Amino acid sequence: MKSAARWLQPLIDQPVSGALAVVLLWGLNVVMMKIGLNDMSPLLFTASRFALLALVLLPFWRIARHQFRDIATLALVMGIGHFCTLAIGISYVDSSVAGLILLLGAPCSSLLAFLFLNERLRPVQVLALLGAVAGIATPILLQQQVELQLGAVIILFSMLVWAAGNLLVRRISDLPVLTVQFWIGIISSPLCMLLWWLQPDSRPFSEQLTGNSIASLLYVVGGSSVLAYYIWYRLISRHSINRIVNLTLLQPLVTMGFGYLLLDEMLSGLQLTGAAVTLAAMWLFYQARQRA
Repeated sequence: MKSAARWLQPLIDQPVSGALAVVLLWGLNVVMMKIGLNDMSPLLFTASRFALLALVLLPFWRIARHQFRDIATLALVMGIGHFCTLAIGISYVDSSVAGLILLLGAPCSSLLAFLFLNERLRPVQVLALLGAVAGIATPILLQQQVELQLGAVIILFSMLVWAAGNLLVRRISDLPVLTVQFWIGIISSPLCMLLWWLQPDSRPFSEQLTGNSIASLLYVVGGSSVLAYYIWYRLISRHSINRIVNLTLLQPLVTMGFGYLLLDEMLSGLQLTGAAVTLAAMWLFYQARQRA
């Protein structure tokens, strides 16, 4: 880990370069999840993802006994409520659509903090949030595709759960992020596996373990859950979040590019217009938050 940290230090020293690296990793992550979910059921994919994550992060398992209750609650919220439902939602929609909906995570966190923690939320931020939702929802509703609409609702729900999970993270802010990731994995994996096993029409594990699903799992765990999150949390602990947060708006564009190259996905003209509205609204949201 120390040698890897030294190798990553130049990215962490340069906030723009580091943030762009994270955006690239996270943008590709949505596409790689879609590739894996084309061959593997969402429940089995999530169970396998968390099992591999817990194995990789086993050296970071140590926590104090009094911390277990809070971290177990967080594991259920984030592991089952967010990551599992996110995988289910992505299985219904194109990766580009999923990438746009994922942008709503930060505004959802601000909204819940406003409702439950009395944190400030300016009127312009509320309007920006409504504009971002409208940019995503309008093309989806007009297309009248049930699977697309269902997937979008499930992903949006997963982002609301993710936002709620961020409130729980504040209780265990003294724990390293890799330790939190380990416990999310070790608690959530057997639960997802049990849910998959209880499905009456589940295909055998061997049929779902293809080259594509294996590559997807390796990337999602190594590239996103470990590498990208490690760089991101080092960046925000060392530099002002306001210096780098706007760069995350590039993530859907990265996802669209990789979706086209790897999955031959293309957004319609209506979807591209909605995406432009959403990105503009999110930029306005971040600008307002920086001035708050």
